[in-house]
Amino acid sequence: MAAQTAATTTRESLGSLILMIYTFTSVVDADTFASGLGSNVKGFWANSESAETAGDEGVNVTNSAGTFTLNLKTTGAVTLYVLATI
Repeated sequence: MAAQTAATTTRESLGSLILMIYTFTSVVDADTFASGLGSNVKGFWANSESAETAGDEGVNVTNSAGTFTLNLKTTGAVTLYVLATI
């Protein structure tokens, strides 16, 4: 497990919410990312962007006070989407 830094960050306005899009170039299972959003997070999901082996697809993400843990079976690029209020 290691702390990740986003390669790119995009911020989009969605009315009363913002959509933060974080792109990571190489994530290993159980890596973490501290977004700094704290309890402002309202929803989140992630997509794996690498060519994955059948049976190893997908990424699971959990949130604890704005720190996200990314769990996946293979190492690869991941995009994290976070809906938040600021």
